[in-house]
Amino acid sequence: MKKVTTLFVTLSVLSTFLTAQSHWESIILYDDEWRYLPATSPPPADWHLSAFNDSSWSTGPGSVGYGDNDDNTLISYVNSVYLRIDFQLENSSVAEQLLLDIDYDDAFIAYLNDHEVARSYNVTDDPPLFNSSITALHEAIMYQGGQPERFELSVDQLVGGNNTFAVQILNESTNSSDLTGIIFLHAKIDSPDILFRNTPDWFREPLTYEESNLPMILINTHGQWIPDEPKIEVHMGIINNPGGINQKTDPFTDYDGIIGIEIRGSSSQMFEKKNYTIETRTETGENNNVSLLGLPAENDWVLHGPYSDKTLMRNALTFQLGNEMGQWAPRTRFCELFINNDYHGVYLLMEKIKRDSNRVNISKLNPDEISGSDLSGGYILSIDRPGDFWISPYPGMYGGDIIINYIYPEYEDMPTEQREYIKNYVTLFEYALSGMNKDDPSSDYKSYADVYSFIDYFLINELNRNVDAYRLSAFFYKDKNGKLVMGPLWDHNLSFGNADYYQGFNQQGWVMYGIDPGDGFQVPFWWPILLQDSFFKIEMKKRWQYLRQDPFHVDHIYEIIDSLATVLDAAKDRNFYRFPVLGQYIWPNYFIGQTYEEEIEFMKDWIYNRIQWMDAQIALISPVGENKPASAFETYAFPNPFTTHITIRTMLHDPAFVTINIFNFIGQVVYKSENNCMPGLTDFTIPDVFFNNQTGMFIYEVRINGERLTTGKIVRQ
Repeated sequence: MKKVTTLFVTLSVLSTFLTAQSHWESIILYDDEWRYLPATSPPPADWHLSAFNDSSWSTGPGSVGYGDNDDNTLISYVNSVYLRIDFQLENSSVAEQLLLDIDYDDAFIAYLNDHEVARSYNVTDDPPLFNSSITALHEAIMYQGGQPERFELSVDQLVGGNNTFAVQILNESTNSSDLTGIIFLHAKIDSPDILFRNTPDWFREPLTYEESNLPMILINTHGQWIPDEPKIEVHMGIINNPGGINQKTDPFTDYDGIIGIEIRGSSSQMFEKKNYTIETRTETGENNNVSLLGLPAENDWVLHGPYSDKTLMRNALTFQLGNEMGQWAPRTRFCELFINNDYHGVYLLMEKIKRDSNRVNISKLNPDEISGSDLSGGYILSIDRPGDFWISPYPGMYGGDIIINYIYPEYEDMPTEQREYIKNYVTLFEYALSGMNKDDPSSDYKSYADVYSFIDYFLINELNRNVDAYRLSAFFYKDKNGKLVMGPLWDHNLSFGNADYYQGFNQQGWVMYGIDPGDGFQVPFWWPILLQDSFFKIEMKKRWQYLRQDPFHVDHIYEIIDSLATVLDAAKDRNFYRFPVLGQYIWPNYFIGQTYEEEIEFMKDWIYNRIQWMDAQIALISPVGENKPASAFETYAFPNPFTTHITIRTMLHDPAFVTINIFNFIGQVVYKSENNCMPGLTDFTIPDVFFNNQTGMFIYEVRINGERLTTGKIVRQ
């Protein structure tokens, strides 16, 4: 067995007259010789202690693992591999700072001289077992050209003489295709001599987090791990000085008290940078309505940590535009977050959606209000992942279930009368929108819906092409004696071209037609029908033309972006130092800029081209009875409703390959036709035999050269 090589240096006593020069060195490099134990059973409990005898362990150069071709020492598939290495430091006082750079798959926990000094965010067991479960997967990135993750360690854990560094690398399971642990330990040395080795070419010196033009939020969990749920009680302090410059050592000037905190989000939970829901509380645990960073007083808030959105501002931009449109959207404030004195980057403090006079301003609905106008509001609902929900009797665009959640009042506080009232009201809206009974004058969707809120919701979601639009985090509400109001806006970090799926990157096309028909979260049938409705389209055109004069003017949007970028100018560098994601693919990026400035320029260019496309499409909408330009593309169906046949008419500017699909409401294709068509009008007439004696609503889809451009509804009587 090869003898373990220890890193040894003797520091000569320096003359007090010799001027020292501080510089960075690498104590441990990734290919140094390690002792290692691939674990198929629990190791000794003292495996990480300095006094542990590791002479029976194997030796080899790091990295130790398998898969991805980034390992110097290959091992068999295991849940954990345990690593140990020694280094010598005669005088520990020469070390001014200590950094761990580590690239890992999927998790790790590190010890220095018997003390835990770092762990990945996805390890919750204390201590972790050799086969502990982890809360999220983590992919190594150095083999993809990225930089390792950085942790600042305390130099107080160093000792004079022999030091032991021990690391456990945890895998998702033995079925995982890869396991990686690439480890570097660096120190800032106060000495004119090189005591260890030069740092790698990619090494970057740490930035200071002590001062910011942004407010600083400091959270102390008192040693607790922040869970997904329920909230744990911790302390939060906010430094927001009137002069605009905040020092981490300043007294708390904005908030100093108790909060409840938990991790929030769904797909975002896989990221190292987490999102949090917080609740301000009194010392005795009750809700504490307070103003944070100048926002109206409340007790429920969100700390959003932009991660895959490398502009850091997509939510802030969308919500500001939403508020300028006159619809309430969460107000936001940028800040920098520290948890247990560890820097967590740039965050966005946001108002949480809830019933409140300063948020969703609808009537409070008490449990005893079960009849008359009292029963008619207020309610907040969402189309989203299932919570406390019902399934709409009207399937989505491609036949899937539409889940509608009760948000306010809380489900357990709602008597049956309230649950059934709002469910029936929404169903009546859907029935009216479906056109099932055109002979009934009361069956008009406008009787149930605030159409102009639906128009605003459509336009902002289409402007930023939010891939979750209409189908996830889609909120709507109803006040007493009021109609359904669409909104507020929520979760727009995958907008403005920041998604490589469902055409999220495409500057052309309506959002709903880019969603995969097989996705479990479908767009409700509402939106393609509204897009065929003359009243909706004409009012939408008027609204678009109005919004384009100010909030949606390209110059105005650019001004907002530039203003936010100025606010973030210094903080963004600290954020991307802590999370070095620039130049890396982070799900679901379409564009990968090498610099922050490239990310901003991409978003600006994307917005400009998106608005140009929407201008052109909306310009084609004409008042009823007006002749439409012969060069325009359009499609419509007649007679509708029909009995014996239906004709779908297309008008083309250029020759094209046209595909017509007709689906029933469970998503089955009942008719398909493909034709090469010349410019001008082409009619596709479909006899009723294709409908297999089925009556009711069907959805037709028109594709031009393979791209879905429009859908509509037809009704067979």
